[in-house]
Amino acid sequence: MVNVKKIKLLKLNSILIVSLYVLVLLVFNVTAAQTTYNPSNLYDIAVNLINQEPDPAEPGRYVDVRFKFDNNGTKETKNIEVEILLNYPFSLDPGIDAVKNIGTLQSMQKGDVGAIVKYKLRVDKNAVEGENEIKIRYRVDKGVWITLKEFFVDVQTHDAILAIEDISVDKDTVEPGLNSIVKIKLSNKADSILKDVKVKIGLGSVPFIPLGSTTEKSVYQIDARGNYEFTFDLLANPEAKSGVYKVPLEISYSDDLGKGYVNNGTMGIVIGAKPDLSITLDDSEIYESSKSGEIVVKVVNKGVTDIKLMNMKLMPSNKYRILSNDEVYIGNIDSDDYETADFELFIGGGKEKKVSLPVVLEYKDANNNDFKEAIELTLDLYSASEAKKFGLRKGNGFVGNLVIAVIVVAGLFIYRKWRKHKKKHA
Repeated sequence: MVNVKKIKLLKLNSILIVSLYVLVLLVFNVTAAQTTYNPSNLYDIAVNLINQEPDPAEPGRYVDVRFKFDNNGTKETKNIEVEILLNYPFSLDPGIDAVKNIGTLQSMQKGDVGAIVKYKLRVDKNAVEGENEIKIRYRVDKGVWITLKEFFVDVQTHDAILAIEDISVDKDTVEPGLNSIVKIKLSNKADSILKDVKVKIGLGSVPFIPLGSTTEKSVYQIDARGNYEFTFDLLANPEAKSGVYKVPLEISYSDDLGKGYVNNGTMGIVIGAKPDLSITLDDSEIYESSKSGEIVVKVVNKGVTDIKLMNMKLMPSNKYRILSNDEVYIGNIDSDDYETADFELFIGGGKEKKVSLPVVLEYKDANNNDFKEAIELTLDLYSASEAKKFGLRKGNGFVGNLVIAVIVVAGLFIYRKWRKHKKKHA
């Protein structure tokens, strides 16, 4: 009977122990859930694989993968840890930690100010071509790890990789109406030859014309680990607008077994020209010292590129006082066009025949390159007699009118005397 009671007591104790263990687990889970609880509109972490380099990756070599972390929420997120989860064929070198701490992401920290996390991965030498999966997870302030959906890294066996090694243009900026030499260097990364290699540049939507050849060039084969350079002579359309133009590229080739490949890409060519401006004193109401009036400065765009965001400033001098604003925003000036800026001045006394007007121009060309020019304009001054002689100064209006009136009265007086004299002798 005692044994039966002991057995029941042992069973009861076992049940109590199991219940206590389950209760502890539940409390732990509730606590974990609270630490990872993320109310809406507080923090919202978005992760993207922004690029891999090289693309595609090669077996037996390294590939850099970069992830971008944005916080789209309204609360800063502190102490963010990131861990990459790797499967075959990727691995980290010994001693490299898979966990990285990116610190704090402020609220709405995204776009250009998002955090970038980079991993350098080794690709196994026996990797097969295709898209291979990697995963990444993160946690906030030592909370629960959050595993994201898988990302994919492209791997291609080097048996059929034809890479663009270099693209060069002999001019940083090509002027409209002039030609440029474009060289495209291809590199065969394969262990075997590549055949029927063709490079085609698409000029249908860009202002370039090929000189001395068509838009497509080819070579019979490129040896294993060899290079070949294609050269194109391109003329920029004389009427082309300044800007950066993306020229489409299509590269096609076959491997030693006859399997065909096509790679598409783009290259950039900049069209533009150095600004050519003419700045003159177009008009003036001031011809003498100790006088005030308006001057007009004219800016002519003689070049082939448009000008934008121009600002003109008249610098101070002890020879004059600026009565108006010393700075004028001119804005945009198209090619073969002009704009003017007006200033109100008082010219000081003195015997100077010329007054220097220092002007500073700041502007951008069509490709957003900044320019700043300082120009010295000259205001010619005359004496009172010179101004009158050259028709720059009007005479005394009252005296002139008085002289005319005297002449008219005298004429009438002489005419009447002549009429009376004529009547007496009639």
